[in-house]
Amino acid sequence: MIRKVRQEEIHHLYPFVYNILSNLGLPLLEEMDEDELTQIMIEAMESPQYRYGIEHAWLCVQENQVAGVLFGYPGEYISLVDGPLKVALSERGYTSSEIIQNPETHSGEWYLDKLMIAPTFRNKGIGHRMLQIIDNIAKEAGYTTIGLNCPVDNKIAYHLYKKVGFAEHTKILLGDQAHFHMTKEL
Repeated sequence: MIRKVRQEEIHHLYPFVYNILSNLGLPLLEEMDEDELTQIMIEAMESPQYRYGIEHAWLCVQENQVAGVLFGYPGEYISLVDGPLKVALSERGYTSSEIIQNPETHSGEWYLDKLMIAPTFRNKGIGHRMLQIIDNIAKEAGYTTIGLNCPVDNKIAYHLYKKVGFAEHTKILLGDQAHFHMTKEL
């Protein structure tokens, strides 16, 4: 079953978001110890508007376990979704300029920020099912285009995105890694 995350389930997102943050390739986040990064992450996630907060999160539940998560939002929100993380960092003496990245989405598209499948549930079609649900999420939000970024070296994800109708739009640099910005017209 794929559905919106409920407030009481937000703790199920922590391992996924920790993995995202710790692998961004940003020197600032790589310097932090696990406890500090975890606290900053939890504080940011308390805001529903954070890019990995409850307003932008969906779960896939299989066998009473979280099999996957996806985070997405309208492209117009991109300038706002990192505000809670910037505040949490600032409260610890870090400057937000240390996490600013290149724009990763565009106005007019519903943006799939992250799609992650738990290791024990990979290669079982869950990613494919979650990508199909995104079409409905975007349509219900009034969008006819979905955008996402796929690391250039992630061939498995790239082929999955192509299989469900995404096409390369451009290349961008996020953190220290090149990505294809891919779009799908609905």
